[in-house]
Amino acid sequence: MEATRYAYSTLPDLLTKARLTVAEMHKRLTARGFRFDKKTLYRLASPEPMQRIDAPVVGAICEEFDVNLGDLLVWQPVKPRLHRIGADVQTRLDVLMEKNNQGRLTVREKKELDELGTTVERLSMENARMLSRNSKPRPAARRGQKKRS
Repeated sequence: MEATRYAYSTLPDLLTKARLTVAEMHKRLTARGFRFDKKTLYRLASPEPMQRIDAPVVGAICEEFDVNLGDLLVWQPVKPRLHRIGADVQTRLDVLMEKNNQGRLTVREKKELDELGTTVERLSMENARMLSRNSKPRPAARRGQKKRS
């Protein structure tokens, strides 16, 4: 079963190639007579999947960059997001691990370190499962064939 696919905008790539910012693009489109909120362009320039498509805006962008709809929108499975611990938790973990290495942990700190370790391990496992689900399978090498370099 294939994962659900979402629409993503390639506007960031188009802007980079044209050396334009979203604000500059909005000015160009406005000068050509297109009228829409600048926030719409910022949403299209986001790495997030698109929730809705505003046809006049998409048409204006395609016209401005001389691209087709298929060049502006791509359909992909949702991009995975890794779970991370916060900087404050990492700092606390570093302190507790250093004290543990020195043999100076209190019973309370030992319990806290164990709980943080369990949390980090759970997040690591969730990340590994998510990355595994979202990675493309590599074709198996056939016996007797040399690897291409």
